[in-house]
Amino acid sequence: MRALSWLAGVAAVALVASACGSGSTPAAGSNGGVRTIKIAVGATTAASLPLWVGMDKGIFAKHDLDVQMITLSGTKAPPALASGSVQISDSGISDLAGAIVAGSPITIVGTTYPYQFFRLYGRKGMTSPSELKGKTIAASSAGSASDTAIQAAMASTGLQRGRDYQVTYIGDNGARSAALQKGVVDAIVVSPPTAQLVEQQGFPDIADLISEKAPYGYSSFGVLKSWAQENHDELVDFLVAYGEAVNASKSDKQATFDAARKNLQLTDDQILQEVYDVSVAVMPPFPATDPKTVAATIALSQNPAVVKADPASLIDNSFVQEAQQKSA
Repeated sequence: MRALSWLAGVAAVALVASACGSGSTPAAGSNGGVRTIKIAVGATTAASLPLWVGMDKGIFAKHDLDVQMITLSGTKAPPALASGSVQISDSGISDLAGAIVAGSPITIVGTTYPYQFFRLYGRKGMTSPSELKGKTIAASSAGSASDTAIQAAMASTGLQRGRDYQVTYIGDNGARSAALQKGVVDAIVVSPPTAQLVEQQGFPDIADLISEKAPYGYSSFGVLKSWAQENHDELVDFLVAYGEAVNASKSDKQATFDAARKNLQLTDDQILQEVYDVSVAVMPPFPATDPKTVAATIALSQNPAVVKADPASLIDNSFVQEAQQKSA
């Protein structure tokens, strides 16, 4: 049944990709030596800043890579890998692990943000997550990074999901922010820069998971195993270029701020600095995945099969290690 569910998801993504005219990807080298890599990102957040900087500064182009980003929120991104509509899924470990245990031949080849990247905001006047008893919290989709983050945010309260509080799924950071503003839900988990914007509107931060820097796979690169094998050099070159993009994001803060203004629609200098400090400033250039980070992430899942998964079976650090050696 898991395999059938996975295939159904793949078919749905393939139909969407076909309707959008993006069902096929140019073969490596088919465009004058330029190799196209389409990346599905789970949300529009500051964790994508190195990718934008890499594109803006021509770093990927220098490596003959045409990197294109496509937003597929929550758990929709991993199925796009199997359909061939994208080559890399920049998703949470929880999203990727769920797809893998459901039968998808995916592996995690890097974790770009290995910490919690969420804050829990409640209705105005709230001061603690314990006040959410009998209330509703919004996440993006079942099994997504924001969904598992709720477990971490509510862990100290002793409240039980489904009995003491409810979780509803309403989409990306923007949709969750709108739901809190309209009073549709009592609390939301969101990541920067939405977190800073929500706080600016006067909603209280009642659980700051970011400052705790707890190990967590917020943003990871997932690929089809077969694609990685058939496009080994392309994947390694992408990871080399990504490492250069992270370093450029740190050394050229103005370029990073410009990317944030353009892609995250930020104008406040203080928010730009705050977003930078909790994202790019702590992101590793060569994002090898620590099994302990995987274990900490999947332990928060509502899916028993994901919780029981062997962390080492979900990852392949060989491509990042080769990229680091190539860059030395």
